[in-house]
Amino acid sequence: MKVQHALLRRLGEHRGSPRLYLDTPALAAAGFSVGAAWSIEMDARAHRLTLRVCGAEASSPAPQSRKVSGKRRGARVVPVIDLNGADHLRGFVELGGVVRIILCAGVIFVLAAASALRARRRADRLLAKARCGEPLLCAGIAFGAGVASKALHEGLAAAGVRSRLALANEASEVYLDIARAANKAVTAAATTAAMPMQELARDAWLLAQVPAIDILEAGIPCSGASRAGVAKRGLAKMEDHPLVGHLIGAAIELIATLQPAIVLVENVVDYRSSASAAILRGWLRDAGYAIAEAELDASEFGSLERRVRWFLVASPPELGLSFSNLQQDPQTTNRAERLADILEPIGPDDPRWHTVDYLKHKAERDTAAGKHFAMQVVELSATHVPTLRKGYHKGGSTDPRLAHPSDPSRSRLLTAAEHARIKGIDAALIDGVPETIGHQICGQAVDTRPVQAIGRRIAMALRAAAASQRATGGQRSVAAPFGASTSAPAALDVPIAA
Repeated sequence: MKVQHALLRRLGEHRGSPRLYLDTPALAAAGFSVGAAWSIEMDARAHRLTLRVCGAEASSPAPQSRKVSGKRRGARVVPVIDLNGADHLRGFVELGGVVRIILCAGVIFVLAAASALRARRRADRLLAKARCGEPLLCAGIAFGAGVASKALHEGLAAAGVRSRLALANEASEVYLDIARAANKAVTAAATTAAMPMQELARDAWLLAQVPAIDILEAGIPCSGASRAGVAKRGLAKMEDHPLVGHLIGAAIELIATLQPAIVLVENVVDYRSSASAAILRGWLRDAGYAIAEAELDASEFGSLERRVRWFLVASPPELGLSFSNLQQDPQTTNRAERLADILEPIGPDDPRWHTVDYLKHKAERDTAAGKHFAMQVVELSATHVPTLRKGYHKGGSTDPRLAHPSDPSRSRLLTAAEHARIKGIDAALIDGVPETIGHQICGQAVDTRPVQAIGRRIAMALRAAAASQRATGGQRSVAAPFGASTSAPAALDVPIAA
């Protein structure tokens, strides 16, 4: 059946009942001209009304038909269909009150907005699993070795919600191989995809093999958003980075395809004000997600590292998710009081202690030149350490170094195992791995404690929403899609969602 015209309308209200008011010349082109009789059929389960011109081919007119009225618009008379009543329209109100109008020859289909239907299906699937205790299925993109993914699973489990990894995508096969071998979250039930996320996003066949995803965790590469990355390449904006600046497009493609009920995004703080983040927010809002954001300092969750990251969680509105007082949630990870508590037994005569005169001379030159680059030497008694980056193994001029216990002229880099302990990362991901790779895995990962807290918050909100749904007989609200008019007669010139 050929579609002649499609449009969106927001339902209005007349005398306390929902109202659908159609006044468009396209009605006449579909056979609904002024004076034409039409009938209505309702399929509540499909959220569909079917309006048929009486006498149209393959129609079955109801005994009581209605007629198309008209109104004058300038020199023309425009057909009008005015449908008022809760019996036919209540279901659309529950789905946000925005409907798709699909006009074909002799037939009009009234359907809920595609974005609202998708939002309802996501929320229903999530809450159904919460009610019966079925494990949530998770996916991770820009997975690394799965540090954030494992922390999310641990947080969910701490609050009584089971979960299982269904998909892990990482461009580096080295990191993904380490995750497959050592990350407990990566089981044989998971599909692992060692390829760029933009390639996965276009692999319809592979994605079709993945079951319905409940939570998608994404650490979108931040090389273009970090201040060091911007300065190194002289970027005018983050999106100019030739390798990762465009990856928000691939991330959105994957969200659109996988339709996760919850999306968790983590990045450097500067990413929050990027064009990519603005696009992501707008897309998620249009798709019916509620959005919560926060900048979380890992040290406030028990970490030795003052690692501040931006987090965004998009979820069904009925979950009421927020980051309010997240730091006050009970912790599941032990806290080290001093740096000395997590150090390996490296003696004072170990060859890893160096004088690093070249770094000291560079610091002097930078100071003389008015540059703000200085060495950062931390003591055994330190209760906090500066941020440890992905390239920490290179021993840059500002990378923190541990002071020798007795010789002030010497210092050393922290080991990959110590780096992992600082961030609360499972030691199994570092065991047997070269120092270079170990620091890369840890430096580009999150501190696990804030992610564990987010997982607990998601689990608690999910359990509360499931209980509330049982108590209210399944009533819920779904956000209306972007562009929906607030007045009943106004047509919308926006595309129909897939």
